[in-house]
Amino acid sequence: MKNITLIIGIILLIANILFGLIISSYQPFNMWLNSGVIVAVTALLFAVGRITLKDAFKISLTFLFGFLGFIEFVLGLFAPQKFADNWYLIVIILFVIFKAIVLITTNIVSKKN
Repeated sequence: MKNITLIIGIILLIANILFGLIISSYQPFNMWLNSGVIVAVTALLFAVGRITLKDAFKISLTFLFGFLGFIEFVLGLFAPQKFADNWYLIVIILFVIFKAIVLITTNIVSKKN
């Protein structure tokens, strides 16, 4: 499962970059932002697979991270082409931070039980 996560992540990353190069309305800023989202989600899903967690945690975190990753990707599509005052970018960063905190907390709780 761990290798499948990496392979799918790499395929999605390559497809995102190719779509960014082919589609003129898909701006480079959004392409690179969404590439970062794909890398972050893939890394977190890979970490879920590597960390020793109970099965219920693995299933729920995989679904949660995938769902939030999809939301981040959609936000990245509509984000304005600037860094300054970009609320879409701020929300995406907060989602990634939230997912990392949830993963760390779940790892600690899973080890105690």
